[in-house]
Amino acid sequence: MDKRGIGVRLRMLNNAVRRYIDRYAEGKKALDNLTCSNGWIIGYVCEMKERGNDVYQRDLENNFGITRSTTSKVLGLMEKKGLVERVSVSHDARLKKIVPTERSLEIGRIIKEDNEKMELLLKKGFSPKELEQLYGYLERIQHNIETAEKNIRKERV
Repeated sequence: MDKRGIGVRLRMLNNAVRRYIDRYAEGKKALDNLTCSNGWIIGYVCEMKERGNDVYQRDLENNFGITRSTTSKVLGLMEKKGLVERVSVSHDARLKKIVPTERSLEIGRIIKEDNEKMELLLKKGFSPKELEQLYGYLERIQHNIETAEKNIRKERV
C-alpha cells in the first residue's frame, strides 16, 4: 500500500489529469492559450446554456470550489480572450450573468467530447458499486475540508 497521504495522492491525480488534458484534449488544441481552468469553465457555462440555465459568478465559485477573487480574475481574463461576456440582468443591477461567446460555444462542443472521454478513462476498470463508493469517499473528504474551513473561520471571529 502506498504510504503517501491522501492530499498528496489527490494532488498527483490532479496533476496527471491536467497533463493528460494539456497533451491530448482537442479543446486545448482548438485554442492555444486555453488554460485547463478556462476549459472547465467554458464546458460548464456551455452545458448550463444548453440546459437553459443562467450562470453567475457565484455558480462558478460553488461548482469549482474557487474564491470570489480568483473567479473574478479568471473571468476578466476570459473576457479579454473573447471567451465569455458578463451581462447585466434586469432584476439586479449588481448581478451579471456569464454568457459564452460564439467562439466559446464552438470550443464548448469540443470540450464536452473531451470531458466525456476523460470520464470514461477515469471510470475504466471500476464496477458501478466501486464508483458509488468512490463518490461517497470523495464527498466525505470534501465535507471534512469544508467543515474544517467553517470552524477555522468561526475561531477567527
